[in-house]
Amino acid sequence: MEELEEMKWYAYGHDFGNTVEGGVLIKAGQQLKKSIPTAFLRTDTNAMKNLGVNVDAENMYVIQMKNESSAYAFGDLALAQGVEVWTGRDDEKRYASHYSLRGLLVNAGSQIPDKEFGLYVVTGLPADLFIKFPTLRDEIKDGLNGTHSFTLDGGDTWRTATVEVGTVVMEGAGALIAEGAIVNKTTESAVIDIGGGTTDLYVQRGQIPVPEFCKGKRLGVEAAQTLLMEAFEQKYSPRVLTLFEARAIMQGFASGKKKDFPSVSVYGQSVDMTELQAMAEDAVKQISGDIVSFVSSAWRQAGGAARFDPVYIIGGGYYYFEKALKARIKHLKSPDDPTHANAIGYAVLAARMLLKRNQELKKKQEAEKAAARASEQVEASEQTEATETGESQISEASQGA
Repeated sequence: MEELEEMKWYAYGHDFGNTVEGGVLIKAGQQLKKSIPTAFLRTDTNAMKNLGVNVDAENMYVIQMKNESSAYAFGDLALAQGVEVWTGRDDEKRYASHYSLRGLLVNAGSQIPDKEFGLYVVTGLPADLFIKFPTLRDEIKDGLNGTHSFTLDGGDTWRTATVEVGTVVMEGAGALIAEGAIVNKTTESAVIDIGGGTTDLYVQRGQIPVPEFCKGKRLGVEAAQTLLMEAFEQKYSPRVLTLFEARAIMQGFASGKKKDFPSVSVYGQSVDMTELQAMAEDAVKQISGDIVSFVSSAWRQAGGAARFDPVYIIGGGYYYFEKALKARIKHLKSPDDPTHANAIGYAVLAARMLLKRNQELKKKQEAEKAAARASEQVEASEQTEATETGESQISEASQGA
């Protein structure tokens, strides 16, 4: 008879973006959020330690799977150590790859101390991929589902995570779930999701996606970052910005804080922060125009975004492009946490599905137990009847004698 799992299960929202792996874990009734740059680099943990790299420091992640000979640096550590990092950009299969699984295990595993645990996962796909490649959803489930053994501390502790994917939804739907958007059959709600690599548009009528207005384009923060790198190289060639430096400059621009800008030098001379800021601002301005044009074109047949209510802007691109879009879409608004909006919605849906799953499993167990008790009672009754019949036959035989 199937029993409720002894190990603890957690609801998890998995947002495997081109630039950032965003995860939201529901633990003890709280939402734990974490974002890690989507960058992987095959590495040797011992060699890194010998070079003085503190792989055990906060935000320094190295994962190795039990069935793999190589470990992988993930996030900032990968960006700092290598130029040719894996991001899977432009590959629709990235969402079903082993890299997606590694990112999920690092994000969740770094927040869960259990040596053995279960993750009930909801994840998403960009609108264009969700519509064009329906079989990709099953491939994602196949890639993530199962029991996986891994280590985050160089092999000192091997841990086990059992992953079960509840469903794969269209990106943007997560944000509406997270915000608890009130919908009816005629309500049309919209989301503009701007990430590192893409801008994805999502529209639903009631709770059903409207494919006509669900579109995506390879246009996001990294497009502006590329322009920044090109402008820098044009002025300071042969000096070029590393990805690590370029990302830090973009993040500094978004925060507006001097401390967030990296120190960049050319032939021993520091480049002034205001110059880096100006380069980033110009790059963002150019890409802002492209994104506004894309949104306007995609929703032109709907009469523009004025038809939709609410209209949310989410993703890391909020911090760069919200002002330009707000000038065109006056009722545009954002969640409290634009970066994790999708992942929060995924986690909330995962928690609901996990609760329902456990309730159904409990009912099944109770029914099996009741059936087992009934079977035992029948067997006991038959045994009693057989015993009484046997005793009666013996008594009759004795009297006859």
